[in-house]
Amino acid sequence: MDLRNNRITMGELLADPRSRQVLARHFPQAMALPILAKAGTMTLATAMKLGAAYVPRKAIEAALAELRQL
Repeated sequence: MDLRNNRITMGELLADPRSRQVLARHFPQAMALPILAKAGTMTLATAMKLGAAYVPRKAIEAALAELRQL
């Protein structure tokens, strides 16, 4: 999947069933957050910055690698 240098929006990622599944597998706790429904225009880069306070960098890198393989 082309993540457009991490400028793809969360809305685009969540709209694709394959990428949504990857995100749910790596970040199950985040998938239930109400703010996720409002994060449609947020870029992946911004989401990674916000998530870095709660998720280990290794988990973020693993998810990115898997998303790029789609």
